[in-house]
Amino acid sequence: MNVLIISIRSSTISQLLKPSCISSSLLSLRQWHNFEEITPAKYVKSNLQNGLGRYVCQLQRLTIKFCKEFRTSFGVRDYIEHDLVTFAKKYPMVAIYLQPRRHRTPTLTAEYLNGCEQNLKITSCSRQQVNWWVHYLLTQQGDSTVRYLKQMHSDSPSTQGIWTPYTNKPLDRILRTYPDDELREIEDPDYLYPSATKQIQQLFDKQQQQEDEEKHV
Repeated sequence: MNVLIISIRSSTISQLLKPSCISSSLLSLRQWHNFEEITPAKYVKSNLQNGLGRYVCQLQRLTIKFCKEFRTSFGVRDYIEHDLVTFAKKYPMVAIYLQPRRHRTPTLTAEYLNGCEQNLKITSCSRQQVNWWVHYLLTQQGDSTVRYLKQMHSDSPSTQGIWTPYTNKPLDRILRTYPDDELREIEDPDYLYPSATKQIQQLFDKQQQQEDEEKHV
C-alpha cells in the first residue's frame, strides 16, 4: 500500500492563517455569492405612471411562430383556429403576426413600447395554456425579470408578520357575529359601568320623563 505524505512548512501555514488572507477569501466568496449584486432589483412601478389616468397597453406587436405539421404546435394551431380572431377584435391596439416555420419550436415573441422584447417557448402547450400565455404577455410592460424591492425595510423583521386587528387575540373572535354582547361586556367597561357623563344624561332623561308625566296628570 502506497502512502503519500505531503509536508508543509510552518511558515506557509502561518501565512494561510493570517487574518488578512482569511478576510480576503471570505470577501471574495461573499462577492461571488452575493445575490443582490448579481440579480437586478427595482421597486414596483409602472412605466410613466401608466394606469393613473388612461391605461395604455404596453404590448405593441405579438408574433406567433408555429409549425403547420409538427405535433408540438397542436395547441397553437387550435388557438389560432378558434381564439385568435376574438383576441384581435378585443385588443385592436396589438398587431398580430403569424409566422409558420417548418419543424421548429412554437414561440411567442412580444414587442413592447419601451423597445424590449420577450420570447416565450410554448412547446406542446394546449389551447388553454396558449391563451393563458398570450394574456400573460398582454399584461406585461416589457421589463426583464428582476427582484422586486419592498417599500419598507427592517433590520430585524417580525416573526408574527404585519399587524392586524386580530393580532394577539383568540382565533374564535374571527368566527363571531358582530355586534356581540358577550364581547361588549368584556371590552367595553362603559357597558356595565357607565361614565359620569352618561349617568348625568340618564338622570336628566328621568327628570324629563317625570315632568312629562306630571303635565299629563
